[in-house]
Amino acid sequence: MLDPDAELPDATRKVLRQALEEPRRFACRPANPLWAAVPRLARGGAGVAAAAVAWWWTGDLEIADPTANSSTLVSTLERKLQEAVDLVHTLLSVWPLAAGVVAVLGAALISDRALYNRQLRRLAAAQQHLVHPADLTADAQELLARAQLAMTAVLDSKVHREKWLDTQRNEAVFPRQEWAIAHDLRSYSRVARKGQRAPHTADNATLAELLTSRGRVLATSLHGIERRVEALEAYASQVAEADARYAEVREIERLAAGSDELLDLLARTATDDLAVTEIDVLTDEAAAVASTFTKALESAKQAAAAALPLQGAA
Repeated sequence: MLDPDAELPDATRKVLRQALEEPRRFACRPANPLWAAVPRLARGGAGVAAAAVAWWWTGDLEIADPTANSSTLVSTLERKLQEAVDLVHTLLSVWPLAAGVVAVLGAALISDRALYNRQLRRLAAAQQHLVHPADLTADAQELLARAQLAMTAVLDSKVHREKWLDTQRNEAVFPRQEWAIAHDLRSYSRVARKGQRAPHTADNATLAELLTSRGRVLATSLHGIERRVEALEAYASQVAEADARYAEVREIERLAAGSDELLDLLARTATDDLAVTEIDVLTDEAAAVASTFTKALESAKQAAAAALPLQGAA
């Protein structure tokens, strides 16, 4: 999770996205580009050196005697071997080109490693603006998941999508709320893990007292974060209630849309007073449901005020 207010260059944000998608790709540490390229350069250089030596050696190698009788079997074999050696010598004459290719590949490897080192440095500099699931303890991960679930429920609700709520505020504040909760849970998790690594000696009263005090502080800190999460969950619950009432209002509106036809039907089968009475019943029911929706919507807005601080104060 990335801090929405972090002012990071585009290149750093790109590296962060790549690191989240492929964490193993950035698991190495920065290394000297020259030393990183040495193994491959050494293998390539050794191959080029061997080709140069073989080229030089085959250039002076004479197997067939030009003055010998070429009609004998031995002379024929020597001539064929000489032709093979000459062909190998010709093929090995490209070793300077191979040396150039090795040099180019070495430069590319060095450049690639230097770029990788820059990406690692950007990633390290941005770590303070990033919270990984592995940074959190199990209880902290559970709290963060609850907060994310509550915020998702609000954003996916009909009353939010149709702008019965303060959608701009929700969309602006929710990412900051999520980051604030994740950041505080990461701090809590770091301290909690240090406490888990501390020695637990039963016969040391001072140490036991310190551990007990530490545990109380951690519990208080976690409870404070949990209160924020519960406020978000209360907001999501009120929004769900408003969603339900809103669905009822829409259903009443759909039914009321056919009230003219119903009125005509009642007028043909009963007196006008009866027709008016029946329509009044429908109207009263629609008004009651609308009133309930209004109250539910108001409760959701009050819950939002409790769960979401003003954007300027966030």
